[in-house]
Amino acid sequence: MFGVATADHQCEAYNANYQDIHDIWEQRRNLTRRGRATDFWNRYSEDIQLAQALGCKLFRFSLAWSRLEPEPGMFNDEAFAHYQRLIETIHAAGMEPVMTLHHFTWPVHVEERGGLIGDEFLSIFANYVSHVVSRLGQQVRYWITFNEPTQLIYGYIKPWWQQDYFTPPGLPGNATLTDQMDAVGKLMRNLFLAHAAARRVIKSGNAGALVGVNPMVLGLPTYLQRLIDRNVTRLRTPQDWLRQGQRFAERGLLEHGQVDVVVATLTMTRERAEQIDFSEAYYAAFQRLLVRADSPTKEPQDLRGKAVAVVKSSASEVDIVTLLPEACARVVGTYADALQELDTGRAAAVLADDTILLGLIQQHPGRYRLLDKQLTTEPELYAAAVAKGNPELLEAVDGAVRRFKNSGAWASNFALHFPGQPVPPFPQLGSRATLADISGMKAMNSTEEGTGQATKRKTVLERIKARGYLIVAVKENVPGFGYRDPKTGELSGLEIDLARAMAQDICGRSALHIFDPVLKLYSILSTALTSNWWHLGMAGKLPAFLCPSECVDQQDFVGFDYYWGIRTLQLYRIQQFMDAALGNFNKAPVWPGVLYRTLKYYAKLFPDKEILITENGCVDKADGVDRASYISQHVRQVQRAYHDGVKVVAYICWSITSNREWGLKFSPSSDFGLYHIELDTDPA
Repeated sequence: MFGVATADHQCEAYNANYQDIHDIWEQRRNLTRRGRATDFWNRYSEDIQLAQALGCKLFRFSLAWSRLEPEPGMFNDEAFAHYQRLIETIHAAGMEPVMTLHHFTWPVHVEERGGLIGDEFLSIFANYVSHVVSRLGQQVRYWITFNEPTQLIYGYIKPWWQQDYFTPPGLPGNATLTDQMDAVGKLMRNLFLAHAAARRVIKSGNAGALVGVNPMVLGLPTYLQRLIDRNVTRLRTPQDWLRQGQRFAERGLLEHGQVDVVVATLTMTRERAEQIDFSEAYYAAFQRLLVRADSPTKEPQDLRGKAVAVVKSSASEVDIVTLLPEACARVVGTYADALQELDTGRAAAVLADDTILLGLIQQHPGRYRLLDKQLTTEPELYAAAVAKGNPELLEAVDGAVRRFKNSGAWASNFALHFPGQPVPPFPQLGSRATLADISGMKAMNSTEEGTGQATKRKTVLERIKARGYLIVAVKENVPGFGYRDPKTGELSGLEIDLARAMAQDICGRSALHIFDPVLKLYSILSTALTSNWWHLGMAGKLPAFLCPSECVDQQDFVGFDYYWGIRTLQLYRIQQFMDAALGNFNKAPVWPGVLYRTLKYYAKLFPDKEILITENGCVDKADGVDRASYISQHVRQVQRAYHDGVKVVAYICWSITSNREWGLKFSPSSDFGLYHIELDTDPA
């Protein structure tokens, strides 16, 4: 069966009386708001007719929980009647509805009671489902309880290079890595329990109902996917779970011995200081404004009522509300996008750390300038990081930082990398008097009590010296600080110079091994967080503290979504994967072959279950592949699996029309629609 899909928040018009958690998220983070979207609430019959004309047999949609239950325990008869008419229209068009109960959104009042990780969530969700079943249950055969639970976790944990959470709700700013991993563990357990309970309720009202979930599948090399899945199935205790999550932090790279030092525009924060030890600071960054060289803007107040570009998930996206309350935030995906907004006049300025802005100026000499005024009074201090428990190495790194400053290398190298820019003052933090001031450890020459043996911590520095080179993690995309020339492959920048100075001090020569970005991604992707954890739980392969035994095999079909994949961990492919994660879908990597592999894998894992591909689709063009070719290539893989005996019964294309893509600005790189709608300008 071929089908198409859409989702309530992405297609139904905004209504202030029924705000969901994603509406609040978009408002607070200055993302593109859904507005009228495609007005599916009023024009659903047109989209259903379009799907019918394509010959579709399935039409997937989702319920707006916030419309159905606008207040706790108060259900909206009018909204239920609307969805009843929608379902009847789908049936009248000769299609079957595929109904999703929870598609990334939930009522604000649910979040106020603890949200998806709260103790009340199971009863709250069960009550919602019971009302849906009593009103709509007999009309629907295919049910999806939770859309892409594998993506929901990123509202509770963020990788160390990310300033903010990818999705709502996010945790408080002081949440530690332990807090984040605890939250993700609660989320996974709650989702399994809530799904199993919902399935029981649905089937009690409709014995013929087929209930499942559609996790997102990442298209990774086979060996890596097997490693990832093995890592999660071998977890035995919550402590094992926490250790997996540490790979999302600098601590993971450092403690696993992959890296000696991180020198990567790393901001000193309290949360990070719980995980790693920082050197003395070597740079103080401030929020500044970048404008075109010919701009009349002289002061921040000149931007009143004007658009200011900020990059999604950067500190500036959060800070602009307080720093420039009268400006209009324009959230973009990358700094290249921000410059494009500036060049085309859609934005009057770009707000970011001066570190970033200085690099942009250096890349485009004479084209842009900084406003003189710093918008923040408290700097973000950049420092090098080492693993905790290595005071000797930290002391050596501190010494290198001090000498880099006192020798004049700091000033001369800054002038070299940022010609024409005034040299900022070096952070004046002073030297630490003792190693106890660093980490509470004994002096570096201490020994293990009663053994007379040197501590293990001391051998770390000795091992580096014996090796003869320093392994350093650096940034490669921050011009002037850490930047790899795409033509020559050469690294340059202030932090590269500092790293070489550290190597000179520690090893007697400036011998560096730069930590391979491939290994960085590998260390992150190989965690339980990116595994096929939902279906592994359904197969009984997860520990009970994540998936209780009563939740195992509680699905009537195997659903999954697939969009992008990489055959190998080549650097440019990894960058494409990261682009896709940030919403730059036109740069996403296309690999149809993994769809066949995934179908075969699930057929082996669940031999008695039918398989539904619940989402697959493409923007206008990705990785040089246009939408028509993308769909054709992927459908061929489905046909190949079907002919090999896989019980794949449905392919659902995302999406029937253009729609809002979760806060991204509307453009060809965020439009998955088979039918195009000009969301920002269509007057109809």
